[in-house]
Amino acid sequence: MLEVGCGDGRSIKDIIDITQNITAIDHDQKAVNDAIDNFKEYPNIKIILGDARELLFKDKNFDFVLCLTTFANFGDNKFKALGEMKRVLKNRGKIIISVFSEDAFEERMKVYKKLGSPIKEIIDNKKVIFNESLGDNVSEQFSENELIKIFNKINLNVEIIEKSGIGYMCLLSKIKSP
Repeated sequence: MLEVGCGDGRSIKDIIDITQNITAIDHDQKAVNDAIDNFKEYPNIKIILGDARELLFKDKNFDFVLCLTTFANFGDNKFKALGEMKRVLKNRGKIIISVFSEDAFEERMKVYKKLGSPIKEIIDNKKVIFNESLGDNVSEQFSENELIKIFNKINLNVEIIEKSGIGYMCLLSKIKSP
């Protein structure tokens, strides 16, 4: 399993009882260091510094790719990152993505205010641009139709898009060639 955008390992904690054969990447060195520290007693969990737009893994390497809450931060790079997730996914593999839904704006703004996040611009009450001082300075939310269009553009099969609270959980697979 590959987790893209692992942060300090928050999602790894949720799946560690299912598998410990995990590779996780994040582009933030502090997050990587924190995750390595959090899972130092698990030798099969590999946490590395990496860029979702250029995954350093061979094609068709992973059974599962997780991208939980991070997809919202890719901005204009979301297609490149998603294409890379597809590339490293085995033919029968699955991609699991969670994102903010179209109903998340008010809750997101409460969190950003509480955290003192330096907001630079808000676009259409769905895309928030933060001051460049933040590493990930974009946060988006998506409707189901927007997600389907994004996934279709990368030629991914949408198996499930399920709304829960202010988010969507998406299960994707490669579309089989004729």
